[in-house]
Amino acid sequence: MMANMGIKTKTTGAHSGVTLVEVMIGSVIIAMVFLSTMATLSIGFRSSESARLNADAQFHLESELEYIRSLSWSEIETLKTNYDNAKDSNKSLSFYTASTNNRLASAISLTNRESRSDQMEILLEVSWTDTKGKTHNANLVTIVTKSGVSAS
Repeated sequence: MMANMGIKTKTTGAHSGVTLVEVMIGSVIIAMVFLSTMATLSIGFRSSESARLNADAQFHLESELEYIRSLSWSEIETLKTNYDNAKDSNKSLSFYTASTNNRLASAISLTNRESRSDQMEILLEVSWTDTKGKTHNANLVTIVTKSGVSAS
């Protein structure tokens, strides 16, 4: 028989397992992956909200534009009078069509065209503040004539 020549064999049992350092390193890696995923999701949600608000603003502008284009010239002149009265009292005139999103604020301004008394320039503006506090604006300009939309 062969005698044990000083070679030790690895024993299993009480000394097998994961060390505290390995657990801490694994926890740090998992935490970093989790935090980066959360940051990415946060950016995605903010981008989605911004796109939604921008689409709502565009829809609101186009709805008001169609409403204004359906008005007669006398109704446009009444709207101009209302705008002038609001401007004189340092107020802004809001759209007639209401937005379903209460974060959107609307304003309308009407100016007579310098070169023609039978034309009026109408500026429609929608503004909103995002979750970071930054203000965004979307606007639309149209010219309305006394003779109608297709007049030259």
